[in-house]
Amino acid sequence: MYSSVVFDFGNVLCGVNRMAFSRAAAAHSRLGPGELDALLWGGRLERALETGEIDSHDYFEKVRSLAKLDPDYSYEAFASDFAKIIEPHPEGEEALRLAKRLGKRCFVLSNTSFIHAKCIFGNETLASLPELHILSYKIGVMKPNPEIWRALLRYSGLSAEECLYVDDVSEYCVTARKLGFGALCYDKNTQNLPKILADMLK
Repeated sequence: MYSSVVFDFGNVLCGVNRMAFSRAAAAHSRLGPGELDALLWGGRLERALETGEIDSHDYFEKVRSLAKLDPDYSYEAFASDFAKIIEPHPEGEEALRLAKRLGKRCFVLSNTSFIHAKCIFGNETLASLPELHILSYKIGVMKPNPEIWRALLRYSGLSAEECLYVDDVSEYCVTARKLGFGALCYDKNTQNLPKILADMLK
């Protein structure tokens, strides 16, 4: 029996639509949406932002240079557009509420940046129900680095065997299992997370 549930943020508790930002920013760039998307994700720039190596203002300046953003595209407008990547996912929120109702300790463990973390704390359910948020830009490491899960265990006082970890990325679930966590690889397009958790947490 698991005493705790550890939720990923993107595509578990919320939706992620990276092209929403790329389309918005392309109106202020010489690059098209697809070119912007390829520039921003999966490389050193994303890693630097999401491990806290650079802050959101530094990230904006780097993107401004690389994407040749218009001079009148302000940091505030950029940050507002960047936040559009995060979309509501009511099923994920209901899964969090369910775990809490069942008496489980709840946590968030996510690769994310300051701007997107603001979307967590702007949502009362996501901000209030988890007792702890382990976020990569605060911890300084990203999944699949095992240290981010070890940070959760240190702060919570739990053993890995007490925790069910929920993520949409199979590689991250594999790492969690190697550390002793139970792991559920969740596809929000095909699976009902509250139903799965209701069965697993009985």
